[in-house]
Amino acid sequence: MTDSPALIFALVLSGGGARGAYEAGVIDYIRRHMPPEIAREPLFKIYSGTSVGAINTAFMAASASDPLYQGTRLRELWGTLRDQDIYHTDTRALTGFLIRSGFFMGTNFFGLSELLRKRGGDASTFPFNGVLNTSPFVFYLRRNVAWPQIHRNIERRVIDAVTVSTTHMMSGRLVLFVEKHPEVALRSGGEIPIFTQLSPKHILASAAIPLIFPIIRINREFYGDGSMRQNTPMSPAIHLGANRILVVAVHKSAAYKYARPATLPFSEAEPTVGDIVGKLMDSLFLDRLEYDLEQMRRINFLLRDLESIYGWNALEHLNEYRTKLAIPGKQVQPIRHIQPFVIAPTEDIGRVATYHFRRMVAQRDKLTPVQKFFARAAEGSPDAQNDLVSYLMFEPGYLHELINLGFEDARREHDRLVNFFSGRPLEEARPRAADMAPGPATPADPGP
Repeated sequence: MTDSPALIFALVLSGGGARGAYEAGVIDYIRRHMPPEIAREPLFKIYSGTSVGAINTAFMAASASDPLYQGTRLRELWGTLRDQDIYHTDTRALTGFLIRSGFFMGTNFFGLSELLRKRGGDASTFPFNGVLNTSPFVFYLRRNVAWPQIHRNIERRVIDAVTVSTTHMMSGRLVLFVEKHPEVALRSGGEIPIFTQLSPKHILASAAIPLIFPIIRINREFYGDGSMRQNTPMSPAIHLGANRILVVAVHKSAAYKYARPATLPFSEAEPTVGDIVGKLMDSLFLDRLEYDLEQMRRINFLLRDLESIYGWNALEHLNEYRTKLAIPGKQVQPIRHIQPFVIAPTEDIGRVATYHFRRMVAQRDKLTPVQKFFARAAEGSPDAQNDLVSYLMFEPGYLHELINLGFEDARREHDRLVNFFSGRPLEEARPRAADMAPGPATPADPGP
């Protein structure tokens, strides 16, 4: 009987703007409250992230050699993050936004571009890159991510590879920026890999929500938010050899949806701009995670059945047979057992955001000019959850609650996480009805 394959862990972080604070809470729990033989180990050989998940991925890859620092510092960064760290919020920023928006409308919808061309000008010299100016975020990333340490950690095999998903804006194709050790193979997939040394511009490209944040130009090509094509990048982790994948999602777990009645809420009010844009953002960050997980489970069950019927080496014989197949234009890949583990919010983050948004708007005298402008634009219907601000609001109380929610959700999964990292099988039972009830609105701060 052959030895079991070595466990190769990957951390996959989803996109979702400010909801990335939830990921920080999960990681903080793993690094400070799991058994020492787990918490003090680097654990993850592969890191894959999209959008805000790419931001957290860059920090995690840079700090992989110091596990305790990884958790405490990521929690600290999210706990102190503010709007001003992401985009300009003063009167000048608001004026610039209004001028750019007005010029964009004039040139594209009212014929101003044709008039400028007749007079020898070119309207394209005034492009509309995005609603918000994210230049402060460039400096934030440079200050808080030790970029050379990513390269050193890969060189020393502390980690094997890091991938950042983005969207090629002209073709709509999914592109992976990949930094990996030369001895690590990336099997072919549907993504277009670009091998490079990661830098702030790659992270900004992955997090560039179209029309809201400026798209990023890299080597004469324009890139935008990776969530448009792949919000939860499990595929790159699998293609790099991972066989145990921890996914941190930022949308409410499907398992907990069974606790709510499947009825449509009634409201006489018409949807506001905030409601509509919020649902558009939801569709941007919605992906096929549940479908991919179901397919992965089916393959795992099939492989288990094959081994039960044909013996422990059935998978080995199957892969030997597959390698002999010659399919024109297709590279045949070996089949492996892959164990996913998903941690997702047990509360509706849109509703959490609505509560904090209303508190923030009630103190308008403390808001910046940009915050005041967008607070009115983002205000939703009285009874609706505010999905838009759940992605774009970097308010201290809101971020702290998401951190604590991630921490508590990881704590609820403590025993299963221990099994996952120890290589033991996980139980397949659904959460009990009592466990699916929503938790407290504001979980207690777990402290250091």
